[in-house]
Order: sequence, then C-alpha cells, then structure tokens
Amino acid sequence: MRLKTLAMSAGAALALTACASGSGSGPTREPIRALMSADALMFVSFDADGDLAVSAAEIEAGITREFARADANSDGSLAPIEFQNWSNQVLGGSQMGPYRLDFDRNVDNTITRAEFEAEVRGRVTDYDEDQNGALSRGEFVRLIGQARPARSGWDPQISPRGGPTTR
Repeated sequence: MRLKTLAMSAGAALALTACASGSGSGPTREPIRALMSADALMFVSFDADGDLAVSAAEIEAGITREFARADANSDGSLAPIEFQNWSNQVLGGSQMGPYRLDFDRNVDNTITRAEFEAEVRGRVTDYDEDQNGALSRGEFVRLIGQARPARSGWDPQISPRGGPTTR
C-alpha cells in the first residue's frame, strides 16, 4: 500500500510538472537562478546609510567594524576560534566560506589585521564589476553558472588577495 501511494505521488508530481511547463507551444525557459554568497551578505551589512549601495567609505568602516567584532580578545590578530565564532555570526557558518585559510595566507594559524583587510578588499574587488570602488545590489548577485570576470592586472606570482602564491 505504501509503495502504491508513493508511485501515485510521483506520477502526480510528474503530471503537475508537465502541466506547469506549458503545452509545448512556444519556447520554454529555465527559471533564472541566482546565488548570493556569505561574503556578499557581509557586504550588504556595510550599507550604513540604507541607500542600497555600499560606498568606499562604508566598505572601510565595515572592514574595521568586522575585524573588531572578530578580534574578541582585542590582541590585534585572530586565532582560529575567534575566526570561527566570527564566521558563524557574520557569514552564517564556517562551512559557508570564505574560509579561514582564505584569510590566513601564510598559514601560520593567525590572521593579522593586514591579512583580514587584504582578503576583504580583494573580495570587494571581485564584486566591483564597474570598478568604481563601491558595491551596488546587482553586483552581489551571481547567476548560477556565471563566471566572474577576470581581474585586470593579475600576476600569477601573486595570489588573488595580494599575498605570495602557494605554488
């Protein structure tokens, strides 16, 4: 009986899908799917004046605020547990990325203020499609499967965030 109910449910779902996709006349389109990453959620929180854009000044203030939030013991650097706690609060979890090693480029188990700022600024550059130093809402959203444009002036000897490569 349970198998019969499952089979009927699956058949009904297929029929509903077929009806929803149209009668076959005219082109059908896949729905547009978009993604907003955890770092974009952080950037949205930088919008202090509520104008739906993040200015260069708001970015700098946001970086300062987030480092202070992450540096729980105010020693000027982030231990792994401090980064994880910050990531859970701000990014929605340590599994969401950016990850600790994205920030800790020299892999010394400590994230300095300079490393933190370099990573966040590098991510701002990644999102800033029109390269005006500010971020608009449209720059935060990526269509599924859409590649990010390559950064101009990329040097293979320097990592995307400004530190030495690990190759």
